[in-house]
Amino acid sequence: DPVSAKMIGSVGYVVIENFDDGAAQSFCKSVDELLEAGAKALLFDVRFNGGGYVREMTQMLDYLLPEGVIFIHGDAEGHNDVTTSDAAHVDIPMAVLVNSDSYSAAEYFAALLQTMGVPVIGEHTVGKGYSQQAIYLSDGSALILSTKKYYLPDGSSLAGIGIAPDYIVELAGDQRTLLYYDQLSVEEDLQLQTALQVLSDIHLNGG
Repeated sequence: DPVSAKMIGSVGYVVIENFDDGAAQSFCKSVDELLEAGAKALLFDVRFNGGGYVREMTQMLDYLLPEGVIFIHGDAEGHNDVTTSDAAHVDIPMAVLVNSDSYSAAEYFAALLQTMGVPVIGEHTVGKGYSQQAIYLSDGSALILSTKKYYLPDGSSLAGIGIAPDYIVELAGDQRTLLYYDQLSVEEDLQLQTALQVLSDIHLNGG
């Protein structure tokens, strides 16, 4: 399952491993269950997320965000495909965890939420801004080509730039390894603890 979720106090914590097939359905179901369980805020974790399908990512963003443009896909000829969200949305405080291995769709997911005022916590991301197309060859191999560039609603690209977190928090090498293997406890995860504190401050301040 590309998505897992649990409550940490009053915060619904959602880990998105990737944006592969079924991720959006699992994500929406998980968030619904967290809201029913009384979540007062949501924390999305896309650390070590290597990306996936645009359609899965945009379905998640559509579920979370109010009406507006959420994704622009442009080709070399200057033609843009624009994806929009409907008015239905989730209206509680949110935050996103990223690290230097949050890539592609994971970066865009965090970046768009950041443009909506959602705080991003963690490390600067790598800056991928292109989507690929696979061309399968007769010998069973494939050629992967970057064919389109994607943009945030304001027309900016993440290519070569990435995301600058609102709160920069880096993990030591041993902690990073433990996190990768899902062996770092909630108490020892400094990035996670910072995000929980940020959400607590937002809640106390009426955000």
